[in-house]
Amino acid sequence: MTERASPYLLASVAIILWGATPAATLIAVEGIDPVTVGLVRTITAALILFPLAMLLKLPAPTDRECWIDLVTSALTGFAGYTLIFTVGQKLTSTNHAALILASAPIFTGLIGSVMERKWLARSWWLGAAVALVGEAILITSQASGTRTASLTGDLLVLVSVVFVSTSYVTGGRSSSKIGNWPTIAWSISIAGAILAPVLTWRLATVHLARFNSVQSSWFAVLYLVLFTSIIGWAAWYGAIGRGGVGRIAPIQFAQPVVSLLIALAIIRETITAPVLLSIFVIFTGLIITKISMKKVNLTHEQSAT
Repeated sequence: MTERASPYLLASVAIILWGATPAATLIAVEGIDPVTVGLVRTITAALILFPLAMLLKLPAPTDRECWIDLVTSALTGFAGYTLIFTVGQKLTSTNHAALILASAPIFTGLIGSVMERKWLARSWWLGAAVALVGEAILITSQASGTRTASLTGDLLVLVSVVFVSTSYVTGGRSSSKIGNWPTIAWSISIAGAILAPVLTWRLATVHLARFNSVQSSWFAVLYLVLFTSIIGWAAWYGAIGRGGVGRIAPIQFAQPVVSLLIALAIIRETITAPVLLSIFVIFTGLIITKISMKKVNLTHEQSAT
């Protein structure tokens, strides 16, 4: 594997694994309370990774900036995003959640540019505006195939995208300093420690009868722990750490395609006319932003020679 190709391979692995996240989350919340799913997902991953991090003596940040990135990644990605997205997915359809997640490259690029103090080109802003129009079309259309979407659910998923995009950037910066596995291990461990008291309180106050013992739901939670929270994030942090936000973020354009195909095959959701229209508008905007980022990268490479 060449150094140039490895970031794209890692990113592709993450996108394939994450593509199943909306469907797996929907299956999980059908039998288990959504807040509990979000809490169990992160805390279980922490219980797996923290002992391994200690046993393998994975490197921890050595400077204040890296610690800030790591804690920010934990709070936004593994605490905030996990809980908000899980509750939002319960209230909307897999199609809607998948397409709202398609806006992650825009927020990732925007947040990355702010943190790196690099102003984006006008064409990038145009693409972002077009994609957000597509999001508005999607969110305002409540009917989506065999499952009804809701404004509340769609807005929660959109908020979760802002959270997770922040985590992509800060986690990627941390990964470039200490490595992707140390970043994922310490980020999840920090988030797990923060959420553990919340889960303890919830289990003490919520009647156990509310937690359905549907086997498929627990298998879905296991998928979310191992493949979404651990392997997927490690691959993505490694990709951003090696390839940079500008080059890697556009690969997320493929994620909703994977999610929609899985929704058609497993959840049996159909794609309605408003969803088709939003797909066209969103991807038009995303393509414009991708072209803009390519021009910026090409200009930087030419000026460096």
